[in-house]
Amino acid sequence: STWNRHPQGHTRLPGYARDRRGVIAEVHPACVYPDTNAEGRGESPEYLYTVAFDSRELWGEEAEAGATVYIDLFEPYLEVLE
Repeated sequence: STWNRHPQGHTRLPGYARDRRGVIAEVHPACVYPDTNAEGRGESPEYLYTVAFDSRELWGEEAEAGATVYIDLFEPYLEVLE
């Protein structure tokens, strides 16, 4: 699941994807974390994940049934569900 925070500065987590459940589809190597880099706090490499979301998880019942939306998200945006 994605976190539901609203940082004051830069973030690459879209508002429509906050506090939503998805499934990790692919793991990418660690790369520059734009949230810290944009604020001059260094590159702070973080792993990047392609996360698959059901379109209805993001946009409700009016979204196309069965459609999948893929979003690349950095590890700090994600929370483990148990």
